[in-house]
Amino acid sequence: MRGVTDNTAHYHDGIQLFNDGKFWHAHEEWEEAWKATADPDLRDFYQGIIQTAAALVHWQRGNPRGIHLNWNKARAKLANLPAEMMGLDLLRLIEHMDRFETAEGVGQVPPQLVARPGTLNE
Repeated sequence: MRGVTDNTAHYHDGIQLFNDGKFWHAHEEWEEAWKATADPDLRDFYQGIIQTAAALVHWQRGNPRGIHLNWNKARAKLANLPAEMMGLDLLRLIEHMDRFETAEGVGQVPPQLVARPGTLNE
């Protein structure tokens, strides 16, 4: 099992990749952190952001159905977590992705993730 430092590195690397529009690669980084934690809330958190990234991969591929399916799965997980987790404002992410999903990304910019420093709780 990976250590906390490794999980934190995967988490932050995933954020950078996500913000660079490399949603598939972000998904892969976060999957490593997800596999390494047994905490149920953290597992839901990672699954939620992984599925958010997957929704955006579908957007990049021009697949609206994939956007809807993956965002609906992600939203269900993220909405049941605290408003902020691992430094991310989940309410802001949900609001942004709701607008993005409704428009199927047309005329929209994908969300940017910013982890507030000093808030990692892993």
